[in-house]
Amino acid sequence: MPPVIESLLDSSTVLAFIRGEPHQLDEDQVLAGAGICSVNLAEVIGVLLAKGVPDERITSAIGRLGLKVVPLDGDAATLAGRLIPVARPLGIGLGDCACIAAGMTLQVPIYTGDRDWLKLHIDADIKLIR
Repeated sequence: MPPVIESLLDSSTVLAFIRGEPHQLDEDQVLAGAGICSVNLAEVIGVLLAKGVPDERITSAIGRLGLKVVPLDGDAATLAGRLIPVARPLGIGLGDCACIAAGMTLQVPIYTGDRDWLKLHIDADIKLIR
């Protein structure tokens, strides 16, 4: 059973929080009860490592956010796969589809910095951070 969460954060949101990028959110409020899909966690770690951030700093930064890691289960993976043909032409990749699908499966709001998600016209509670 996945951890109980109140919202799901995509990679762009987590990276914005870690990097101190501008956004329109109360971080403390959003982080309270927030989760991250396991696929997006891998993506965040990979992006930061590619930018030369030391592994121990990444672990510390992610840990400070207090996010609950949500595994991508079979239902969410199936839904993500079904989203890919519609999402790819909009520049929305597998990691984003996994996040959207996990949020839809868990029926929680999903925070992102990617406006293109709104073009999907799907039954998901997508919240833009900027």
